[in-house]
Amino acid sequence: MKKTFFLLIFFSFAVAKITTAQLVSPTHWSYSVADLGDGEFDISISVSLDEGWHIFSKDYVGISVPASLTLEKNDDFVKVGELKELGEMIKEEIDLGSEKEIAMFYTSRVVFVQTVKILSKDAVVKGSMEYMTCKKVCVPPATFDFEVKLHKD
Repeated sequence: MKKTFFLLIFFSFAVAKITTAQLVSPTHWSYSVADLGDGEFDISISVSLDEGWHIFSKDYVGISVPASLTLEKNDDFVKVGELKELGEMIKEEIDLGSEKEIAMFYTSRVVFVQTVKILSKDAVVKGSMEYMTCKKVCVPPATFDFEVKLHKD
């Protein structure tokens, strides 16, 4: 009987491990670079979302995680200006029971654009976007990592 009980417990943990390993991924990321001249470049990070999903704006303040960009610091470049968002932002009041908040999010697609200026002939910019997506429920925060090689003529 003990052996059967332990096998049942082991099987339950194995099934739980397998099902949690198959995380929901409703986002589809890509990035591109535009040379603006004089050593400045726009790094555009695009995300398309599966139907019904949304991603929070960088400016959202609430209980969920807003999108944020982190660039690994090095001496080859500097950020120019703030991260911009291009897309159709939706603002919606959410009732949380004891309080309300204004959710700021994008559905279907948004492009995050950061301008950088390279300080040497060649530069490598490594970064990541942290984000949270929701449908009827939210999935845990995730990151999209990227690396771009830039060259100044």
